[in-house]
Amino acid sequence: MKKPLTVTIALICTLILSGCSASTSAKKPTRNHYDRQLTAAELKHDRIVEGINLENFDKINVGDITDGTNGSSDQQVRQLFGNPSHIGTVSVNGISQKVTQFTWKDVSSTFHVDKVTVQFLNHKVVGKSYSPAAKQKQRVIAKSKIDQLGLGTTYQETVNALGVPNGESFTGQGPLSSKYLLYVTDSDGTAYDLTFTDDKLNNKFKTSIY
Repeated sequence: MKKPLTVTIALICTLILSGCSASTSAKKPTRNHYDRQLTAAELKHDRIVEGINLENFDKINVGDITDGTNGSSDQQVRQLFGNPSHIGTVSVNGISQKVTQFTWKDVSSTFHVDKVTVQFLNHKVVGKSYSPAAKQKQRVIAKSKIDQLGLGTTYQETVNALGVPNGESFTGQGPLSSKYLLYVTDSDGTAYDLTFTDDKLNNKFKTSIY
């Protein structure tokens, strides 16, 4: 008479344990970087990365190519972007001596670029640029809109007509300044570089982001 009762109790215990196991499995969260308590260093890193965006890039003033006059200081740039991931020296057209270059590769998720670079002379900005991330989906502009732009079109008129570029580069200010805007024209990565001298469009040439 005791055997059926023993079997019944054992079966009930098995079902209860199975239910507990299933419940525990269902409630187990999927953990990632954002569903745990971040350390102070991680929070600081995230704030800095989110600050490396187009809005702050536009706040950086590019100074005179000969001495950096009116350019943002390296400290002001650090306040916007934090410490760079790399510091080196590069040659820049129009400057006889090599300049210091800061590079940031870890940028905001809203800024679809590969990296941001800023060049300094006498601790003042004389150049800045960002290049498109080839592995990310890029905004595409119709080539016909680029064809409509005549030589002599200003930088601002170009941006008004085509929107935010996929890549930009600025060097100096005034008559000695140069600007390069990159616009992607198809999903294969075909793009056009628009070059400006003294704020006027002077050339358009085909290139690729891949």
